[in-house]
Amino acid sequence: MLEARDLYCERDERTLFRGLSFTVEAGEWVQVTGGNGAGKTTLLRLLTGLARPDGGEVYWQGEPLRRVRDSFHRSLLWIGHQPGIKSRLTARENLHFFHPGDGARLPEALAQAGLAGFED
Repeated sequence: MLEARDLYCERDERTLFRGLSFTVEAGEWVQVTGGNGAGKTTLLRLLTGLARPDGGEVYWQGEPLRRVRDSFHRSLLWIGHQPGIKSRLTARENLHFFHPGDGARLPEALAQAGLAGFED
């Protein structure tokens, strides 16, 4: 279980959030949304122990994250917001970059993705 208790965070003399508390149970998914500068990345950095909150505490399995950070990191899966497609590569090159397997199957994969005819 991951728990945020009364998190407070300020950046550049601006309060991003105050009194933020929630619990994420095993098996639950969380999606963090908001406009530019709302504090999404900052919150994720706090929840992963990459930054410390100005107030409050993050807990992992009932223990303060700052004390169990290494074991927490071994169990962490992070799916970031950066696009996986490389704009300078062709569709064929993108597929090969992420799955450098049998090139003979690339046309089939492109067709399944609706990209037949856009290989190059």
